[in-house]
Amino acid sequence: MVGIIIIGINIVKDKTKMNGKNIVAGVILGIPNYFSLYYLIKMLDSEVFESSTIFTIHNVAIVMVSTLVGILLFKERISMRNAIGIAMALVAIFLVTS
Repeated sequence: MVGIIIIGINIVKDKTKMNGKNIVAGVILGIPNYFSLYYLIKMLDSEVFESSTIFTIHNVAIVMVSTLVGILLFKERISMRNAIGIAMALVAIFLVTS
């Protein structure tokens, strides 16, 4: 709510311009964010995993999806250090869920 108020004040003062590109980008980012939280809450309600496992998987999955988007859409290259970090995250998920 605070962010919306600040953006509204900046629009009224002509410090911020709203255009269609910003709105579309916000919607594209907001939809996966909404469903991510929706399914996180659904998983917390189920009894399949403990909450500590769910939060670990959720947080690592966000990093993994962000990495894949960077590689596929933005043609980013992964350094050896990043590859080791990704591998460690996968091992962490395996250890937590075992």
